[in-house]
Amino acid sequence: MALSIQDLAALSKLLDAGLALPSADRAAWVDRLDAGFDALRPKLRQLLSEADTDTRSVFDRLPAFAQSAAREMGQSADPALDEPPDLLRADASVGPYRLLREVGRGGMGNVWLAERVDGALRRQVALKLPHPMAIASRRLAQRWARERDILAALEHPHIARLYDAGVSTEGQPYLALEYVEGAPITVHCDMQTLSVRARVLLFLQALEAVQFAHARLVVHRDLKPSNIYVTTDGQVSLLDFGIAKLLDDGSPSTEPPPTALTELGVAPLTPDYASPEQIAGEPIGTASDVYSLGVVFYELLAGQRPYRLTRATRGALEEAILATDPPRPSRSAGTLDGDAVAAARSARLPALRRLLSGDLDNVALKALAKDPAHRYSSAEAFSQDLQRWLDGLPVQAHPASGWYRAVKFVRRHRLPVGAATLAVVSLGVGLGVALHQARLAEHEAKRAQAVLGFVVGLFKEAAPARAQGRDVTVRDLMARGERDLHDRVSGEPELQAELSGVLSEVYRELADPTHALPLAESRVELVRKLSGPDSLAYGQALADLSAILGSLGRDDQALALNRQARSVLLPFGASARAVLLALAAREGTHLHQLNRIDEAIAVLRPLVRESEAVNGRDAWPTLEIEVDLATALSAGNHFAEATAILQKIEPLVSTPRPTLGLDWPSMLGNIGYGYWQGRQWEPAERKLQQAIAEFDRLAGPRNSHSVEAGRTLGMVQLDAGRYVQASESFTRNTQRAVAMFGADDGEVALNRSFEVLALMRLNRAAAAEAAAADSVRLGEAAASLSGFSMRGMRRRLAGAMVLNGKPREGLALADRVVADEVAAKAVDVRHAATHIVRSGALRMLGRPREAAEAAQRAGVVCAAVIDAAVTDAASRLCLARARLNEALDWIDAGEPARAPGLIDDAQALYAQVHAQPHPEQQYVPFVRAQWLKATGDAAQAARMLADARERFRQLSGADLPEGLPYVF
Repeated sequence: MALSIQDLAALSKLLDAGLALPSADRAAWVDRLDAGFDALRPKLRQLLSEADTDTRSVFDRLPAFAQSAAREMGQSADPALDEPPDLLRADASVGPYRLLREVGRGGMGNVWLAERVDGALRRQVALKLPHPMAIASRRLAQRWARERDILAALEHPHIARLYDAGVSTEGQPYLALEYVEGAPITVHCDMQTLSVRARVLLFLQALEAVQFAHARLVVHRDLKPSNIYVTTDGQVSLLDFGIAKLLDDGSPSTEPPPTALTELGVAPLTPDYASPEQIAGEPIGTASDVYSLGVVFYELLAGQRPYRLTRATRGALEEAILATDPPRPSRSAGTLDGDAVAAARSARLPALRRLLSGDLDNVALKALAKDPAHRYSSAEAFSQDLQRWLDGLPVQAHPASGWYRAVKFVRRHRLPVGAATLAVVSLGVGLGVALHQARLAEHEAKRAQAVLGFVVGLFKEAAPARAQGRDVTVRDLMARGERDLHDRVSGEPELQAELSGVLSEVYRELADPTHALPLAESRVELVRKLSGPDSLAYGQALADLSAILGSLGRDDQALALNRQARSVLLPFGASARAVLLALAAREGTHLHQLNRIDEAIAVLRPLVRESEAVNGRDAWPTLEIEVDLATALSAGNHFAEATAILQKIEPLVSTPRPTLGLDWPSMLGNIGYGYWQGRQWEPAERKLQQAIAEFDRLAGPRNSHSVEAGRTLGMVQLDAGRYVQASESFTRNTQRAVAMFGADDGEVALNRSFEVLALMRLNRAAAAEAAAADSVRLGEAAASLSGFSMRGMRRRLAGAMVLNGKPREGLALADRVVADEVAAKAVDVRHAATHIVRSGALRMLGRPREAAEAAQRAGVVCAAVIDAAVTDAASRLCLARARLNEALDWIDAGEPARAPGLIDDAQALYAQVHAQPHPEQQYVPFVRAQWLKATGDAAQAARMLADARERFRQLSGADLPEGLPYVF
């Protein structure tokens, strides 16, 4: 008897349960099934028996049963539906997924944006669903299963990932794929008006993904712009392996031989991008994908596809693909709306045609050769030729000639490489080029001599006759260098730009970004005027300036400049690859510092693999990116993954690496930061102290790296409950910052603000308010700190005011901070902390019910971001404080009966966070004592309060306040 769709779903569930049992127990389990499963028992027994030797999943075994079900229900074999079935509607459920909206439709099925709603990892996916009638087709079911198997084996950053596959209880098969938000590559390039060079760089990502698939014996067979998406962050993602083919790897084939081009109403190719062998119905291999990529590449260059048809029919297209040679892209470009095509490539039409003429014409036509043997042998060979074009090298697609290679050589070596090279070049390209190169050589020699003279002049300052018994330091020489830069070379902008970069770099190596900054800013402006805003030199100057701004904590500005540098450098490909990789990693760091943790993780995670491919698995740049990722993961509460990365890396960097200069202690400090975020106090403190000692040894006590690491060290001690040590560390760090940056700098303001945290814990309310007011004054005057940092400094001032008996002033400032946080969409645990300050102020002002509302608001924010799957310490501590403040509010409002449950909640939350006794836990008996006192048990309240004070003193070395205005 044939099975219904409902039977098919039941069989799927039974098979899952049976396969989970040991093989020896399966037969008896089938026999014990209820009588209601009698119809399924034979099929189930057959599948379980075959599973001992064939472990393919239920998805592989059900197509034939689905076909029988469809026949019994009287369904057609034609899957083409004018309207989607009732199941496919917004808010419907398919397995563990809820459908949001349809994003694509084809003959085989539909694609929906969906989200997982069964309590597992929440993520949006592209849910691919075959039409119910299509399930009945054995060929389509095989294609469906094949796509799942192919995608599962293709784990690559430029290929959309497979997350899940299964069958719903209604019998609906599904594939859950990575949802790629973006646009087809041709649309993206035109919308962004990308230059030809930028388009080539983007296309290289597609070639990399296709080569990866080919290396795993997978041919896509339907490459076209709509299957080569570009995400909003400019990354290519290859989609839709629905008709992909596994090449013969020596195993027996189970795929039926190909028949007609159109089968079951679904064309398994897109004619506009199909290869001649696909059109002719011949066997295909990787060369077919190369051809399709050639069509896409042609369209990216010329703005239209290769063939001009005399009649708009499929037959005419197939005839052209099989028999007509396409025109060169340089000739096609602009034949239809030429000015618009050129403008979309950031060029004028004559310049665009000149750029395409020659190498790019030849590359495109080689990819489009009718005979597969005459095309590029692989996507990798295609990629290598384009990379050669980017690097100014001769391409393989160009017919070999001495003249051609000589011209390419000259274009590559714009700066002289010596008299011998000049002689060789002069033979190839004529005396005129040789003379030009000679003039360049003379110019560069004079420039190098000037730089050398400048540096030698600096060191003459240290000669005994000049020093006159003084000890001349490096900083003395640098100060002399800056004076000379303005006095001696102000009329030579090229030399001034060069020397500004040198001096700025030295200051960076001295961990002195304050002095490096004006030099770097001057260099950027000079290079822009000398080389232009699209030059490699300008992009590198922007990158250097961005790094300095990041060192100064000006992450908003650094991030914007970082992205500007990347846009300038992107067209330069391999020659800028190292800088681009460093900029991408630095973007992740800036996002982290701005508390945009999810964005930081999204940037850093794919960079690890990219760096492994470029630099090697255990190479220093790769390790640096991995540590940056680990710290971001820790900040995002992904502690297990972060700790695993840190524990893997720590042994690799445990010994000093003198050749790396300050990079080695920077790594130690980052590892310490990651451990701190994971609440591992001892290893965090050890690594940070080691880093500070190395920074001081290498760069002297005045260095910005020690200031940054010292601030983190203070936070480690504060979070560990060692408030006295934390206060000492913060005070010492502020003194360092003053010596390093000057008394009025924004970095001093930031460090002064961190002092407030420890002073409040130590119950030194007046000192806390003074420090907080000083930090805000300095920060506002400096105008260099991010909005995120300034909101935190004002929040601490408001809290200190309330603690110091100034609730009205504290409330006014806290209200302002709340408005700023809402405007900045910064509604997180820090926003909740601001409401907690408001709660304390309102209670002190005799408005306990309003105070309770503020505490409840804080609790809602904290509870909303708690993830039950992770140890989210910050959110749990935030919620515990909100609960205790609300309890105090209700006690003051004359409703003490509402307090015990809140106090119990807080006690449980503290226990979840603190593995060891912690002074903050003593706020629980402190608040409970207030409740006991309010309910008439004054004696018990006094004993409990005395015990809490003594315990707080033992754990922290500080005194618990007599009357705590609020729990913070």
